[in-house]
Amino acid sequence: MSSRAASGPGGTVRLEDPTDFRAEVARAIKTRLAPVLVVIAGPDLGTSRRLDRTLTIGRAPDAGLSLADTSVSYMHARIEDRGDAWAVVDLGSTNGMRVDDLPCREAVLRPATKIQVGTTVLRFEVQDEDDQAYDEMLQRLISIDDLSGLFVRRRFDRELAQMITAGRQASERVALLVMDLDGIKRINDTHGHLFGAHVIGEAGRRIARALAGQVGAIACRFGGDEYLVAAPRLDTEGARALAEQLRSVIADEAYPKDDVELRVGVSIGLAVFPDEAADTQRLFQHADEAMYRAKQSGKNRVSR
Repeated sequence: MSSRAASGPGGTVRLEDPTDFRAEVARAIKTRLAPVLVVIAGPDLGTSRRLDRTLTIGRAPDAGLSLADTSVSYMHARIEDRGDAWAVVDLGSTNGMRVDDLPCREAVLRPATKIQVGTTVLRFEVQDEDDQAYDEMLQRLISIDDLSGLFVRRRFDRELAQMITAGRQASERVALLVMDLDGIKRINDTHGHLFGAHVIGEAGRRIARALAGQVGAIACRFGGDEYLVAAPRLDTEGARALAEQLRSVIADEAYPKDDVELRVGVSIGLAVFPDEAADTQRLFQHADEAMYRAKQSGKNRVSR
């Protein structure tokens, strides 16, 4: 760092070059504090991204912050690291960008700055370690089902939409499985709802373990004892093989609790994008109908 000396009764005083001092403070802030983008309104509510380099925002699956908001352009805006500051730049989006409620093409970001792209609102924050820990806890609360450890439905839907978009662009299939446990009502009626909840939660954890080796696969619990699984790059035969594996891990072993051996089956319906449907809504509809056919055919089986 450059400086100059001044003599006087108190000795030598070092006067820092203000430009160098500003850069050093910026480096210190980057080391100790983390700039973060947090979605505070829109379909991706609660999503956050820590900024350590320039990042793009848009609907593109490979965007640094990929959003499900259909009013957001494919590549809508860019967050730029400018050394001693962060800035947001509109990338020629269809619906434009607003910063702190004003139409804007480019702006330097300060803590609490709000950025609106489409119907999504993001807030720029600078967080210390405690802030980051709180943000991670909040992200888990709004994304993860406490009972099963799987995604909640809203987070799953967002991830599935992005998976379908990526599949459409790469001409790849996406398999969707709708799963419903067989026998939970009997357990609840015989042993009580705590026993039923035990089975529902453990079944979710078995699903998660079974999917660990399936690259890109996601799962959620919705309703009481129903689950969804989505897996990219699986054709019908691959999807059926995965469904049979999940049926086996759920139904073949008991769920012991308080010296009681609890057992359930699972009915699974599957559908594959784009073979059976060209969008997420119809894909779910077809998989859900297949699941009900599995129920009507005797339960604890897989149906397409």
